[in-house]
Amino acid sequence: MAKVELNFVTRGRIPWGAKREVAGSLRECYRRFGSRVPYKVEVHIVDSETTMRDFLKEEKFRLGITASSDEESISSHDAWRGYHRMIFCFERLAKLNRLARLGAVRHEAAHSVLHGSLEYYIFRMPEDCRHIAMIKGIDSTVLEQVLHRLSAAVKDFEATRFLVQHEYIGCQFAFALEWLQPSELDKAAWKSVEANRQAKFVYETALLRPTLFAHPLLALPRSKRISLEQQVQLGRRVEELVEYLGDAERDKLLQVANMIVEGLSEDTHKNVDAALHQAMSLA
Repeated sequence: MAKVELNFVTRGRIPWGAKREVAGSLRECYRRFGSRVPYKVEVHIVDSETTMRDFLKEEKFRLGITASSDEESISSHDAWRGYHRMIFCFERLAKLNRLARLGAVRHEAAHSVLHGSLEYYIFRMPEDCRHIAMIKGIDSTVLEQVLHRLSAAVKDFEATRFLVQHEYIGCQFAFALEWLQPSELDKAAWKSVEANRQAKFVYETALLRPTLFAHPLLALPRSKRISLEQQVQLGRRVEELVEYLGDAERDKLLQVANMIVEGLSEDTHKNVDAALHQAMSLA
């Protein structure tokens, strides 16, 4: 296996131990991944949630990127500048237990292997989906936003699936249980959009991201899973994320998620295309 060059960039006061932990986790991942590793990765660690938010917004403004969904994330991966880049928020990572932190870092490592070039951040809008959206009264800007959210959901599914295939299971359960946290703000947001067809469409497709992220873990056979208790706990956490939608909307969303998963292959672009076609039933 070729050695991966890790170039670290820090913003704010970052403890040396945090940088060492991220670097060690990434190198261990890449050794296990074998020949599919990138030759160079730029790793940013920022000190706070505010720094993370401002940095990502500034980057997107400079690059002319209008889609936005990761300013509130613990970490992110992109290739907008033509090379692998990971961004970690130390303040958010520090709130996780050690196993969940490893899960977060390994999640981004998987993205760097699977989605390490610009083509994985630019997706074509199918013409038939444009036509369906027009019939349903969905604006083109809303449809583009939905496509962006679905591409993130599909890539998260692929990252989890890849990590499970490489026996990174316990850390992904830990990370999922820390990340998938329903809140009162989510419920309030739903109440504010459920009467608006377009806003509801965006909201529901955003919920597909945590649902697809967790699916490879929930689908693990008995021989692979760490414990039945963890699997049940994660399944319940996913249910909590969508239960306030009401029975009809919840069941429809979960049905769409299952139909998306059934059609997923190893081709990211085909997967995003298929996911969008399935998600149009939510509009």
